[in-house]
Amino acid sequence: MKRKAVCTDPKWAGRADCVHCAIRQRVLFADLPASELDDALIVIDDLVYGSGGAIYQSGESEAVLYTVRRGIIKLVRSLADGEQRVVRLLKTGDIAGIEAIVGAAYKHTAIAIGEVEVCRIPISVIERLELHHPALIHQLMVRWQSALDEADRALVEFSTGSAEGRVARLLLHLSALARDGSCPNLSRQDIGSLLGIATETASRVMAELRRRGGFQESAGGHLCNFDRILLARIAESS
Repeated sequence: MKRKAVCTDPKWAGRADCVHCAIRQRVLFADLPASELDDALIVIDDLVYGSGGAIYQSGESEAVLYTVRRGIIKLVRSLADGEQRVVRLLKTGDIAGIEAIVGAAYKHTAIAIGEVEVCRIPISVIERLELHHPALIHQLMVRWQSALDEADRALVEFSTGSAEGRVARLLLHLSALARDGSCPNLSRQDIGSLLGIATETASRVMAELRRRGGFQESAGGHLCNFDRILLARIAESS
């Protein structure tokens, strides 16, 4: 389920307030002058998705991308045998659906982990602004590079080594996301899917690392209070 957020004057409920956005320096329009954003506000929506809500589906073609303002999104890819794999996590400031810039269909299904707030940005806004502001191109390249870096992380850190080492490296990654004040809430199934291990194995390793004090978990499943020293030691030795 999605709903309009209110981040501007009440008469513009659901419209993004890019000029006064608290995370503006971390998002796509970081280098643009405030005066250039006035027109963009008219067509950029600020939306909130509940936990499990699909922002978009794999294979859909829509000239829209999304900036994550709050929360975490998982990108899911369906394999030929019907299995679904979590391939990447997006955090505050990241772009979902960046492939829409080149007219491609979405490669993944984007799903909210916990409550997520996003800005829905039509590609037409990007095309209009980039004509006069080369800095926007730079920001797009930064986002492309970030996506490549995360793909490398998945290949190198999350897909090799022992199950314990993979989980420890993932928890270190999640601890960095938690610095934004939002404790991640990944299910054991998602953890197994992201790391390429069985759900049962993910559950067993998580239970052991929690017992050893590697992290704490709330009644709602949120992960917090990570012991980065312990997790780093496990990750390096596995």
